[in-house]
Amino acid sequence: MRLSQPFSVASGPSDPHLDIYIRALGDHTKKIVEYSEHCAAENKQARIRVDGPYGTLPFNYRRYGSVLLVGGGIGITPILSVLKDIYSREGSDTKKNRPSHCIRNVSFVWIMPHAEESSLFLDLLNSFHEKSLEDPLLPDLKLSIHVTRDSDDAVVMGQQLIYSKPQLNVVVEECVENKPGNSTSMLVYACGPSGLVKQLWDASTTKNSKALRVDFYHEKFEF
Repeated sequence: MRLSQPFSVASGPSDPHLDIYIRALGDHTKKIVEYSEHCAAENKQARIRVDGPYGTLPFNYRRYGSVLLVGGGIGITPILSVLKDIYSREGSDTKKNRPSHCIRNVSFVWIMPHAEESSLFLDLLNSFHEKSLEDPLLPDLKLSIHVTRDSDDAVVMGQQLIYSKPQLNVVVEECVENKPGNSTSMLVYACGPSGLVKQLWDASTTKNSKALRVDFYHEKFEF
């Protein structure tokens, strides 16, 4: 199978390994998943050639006091890389290991069609949240996980899921209200379907003013 397609790296900058998550959405990714399953069934190691990296995030999230991250489905992958960089620091109580950023507040909204999709990363997300509570040098982290196509409330892996679409204008408003008092800029980053990106863009741009600059960045793809 000789096909090529770009994928986002979900590893943190200091991770000793490379994490890439692939969801079978189109013909190419379905072939990759089928090939991997075939190798697993025959107890063979899948052989996949990886070339790169090509490009990087077009913004420096470390220089913002307030950060809003919104991921749709597998759009969580580049956001995981950011969260790992911020919250996977050990021993931050020492002067040498103080976080090398000025982030004070992080809000992460993750949106998916079905609740079962959340289980893949909930342990990791909960560990970030616990670290934010335990370590005063780490930014506050607010997690909101939304399920849009299932109907019953449930608790999965200790995290309450919200069975409705997020009100992105309210989310942005809360981030503006909770930003550090001396902060004059805020980062908003979305990775997901075009409808999600457009809604967040509309909600974010209305908050630009002389006192606050809202920088908006995005990547688009469908569920």
